[in-house]
Amino acid sequence: MRASFRNDTLVASALLLATLLVAAQIAAQLVDFGVFDLRVAWLNSNHHASLFGIASLLAQGAAAATAALRSAVPPRRAAWAAGAVLIAALLVLRLAVTYGTAPLILPVTLTFVLLWWLSGSEPARARSVLRAGLCLLVFSFVVHAVGPSLVSALGGGGWAYQLKGVLKHSAELGGWMLVATGVAAACRQASPWAG
Repeated sequence: MRASFRNDTLVASALLLATLLVAAQIAAQLVDFGVFDLRVAWLNSNHHASLFGIASLLAQGAAAATAALRSAVPPRRAAWAAGAVLIAALLVLRLAVTYGTAPLILPVTLTFVLLWWLSGSEPARARSVLRAGLCLLVFSFVVHAVGPSLVSALGGGGWAYQLKGVLKHSAELGGWMLVATGVAAACRQASPWAG
């Protein structure tokens, strides 16, 4: 009972933090563009070096770390370890490579399918949070893939570009935070020391 309460508190706290960070990211990006004409670089989440870009990278790192921790406890230890490696590899790609979506389709799909499958054997709360995060990441990837065409159709940069960026980056930040939270909740419930 106490472990379940702590797990619920962990999930609720992480969901609140994710909601607040995503709302702050959206507001900061729109204010930076609309008021400051993107002169406040640390608010511009279209770059990894921004405050929210760093938060997104940290959230993805936390997702890889929690998946690695989850691999320490049965069941499906090897599959969780593979999930941790895939998440970390995607993080390295984000940091090291300027890329389009085509080279990422296979690793992103493998990561999604593996984590979705792994979540199926986890408790309901952890599974729901993890799958919600995965859905946000899919949305982010779709926006990344089709967004440039939509922005071009709407006349190029300006507000259309910023709105595309807000949708992509806020979904990405929220998605990785939820994935990390869902896996952390799964870790707590799978751990023999969770009591």
